[in-house]
Amino acid sequence: MQPERPSFSRKIITIGSSLGITIPTEIANQLNLANGAEVDVQSLPNGFSITKRSKFDPVFIASMEKGLKEYHGALEILRKSDQ
Repeated sequence: MQPERPSFSRKIITIGSSLGITIPTEIANQLNLANGAEVDVQSLPNGFSITKRSKFDPVFIASMEKGLKEYHGALEILRKSDQ
């Protein structure tokens, strides 16, 4: 059984020429969000999800992981030669 997720209601507000909502402090703390933090908003069939944006570009992470796998042997030799 999954733990119950917090639920909250918010009114839509105008921010400049856009619409927005505020994020409750409890949720912001759980996501470790602060003023100026970047988030990714994903559209879902019955709503949307908000996740904190990673500090690193996902394409960069994927290419680093690929490189580490591809050159693992050479990197291991270099690591051992530094000891």
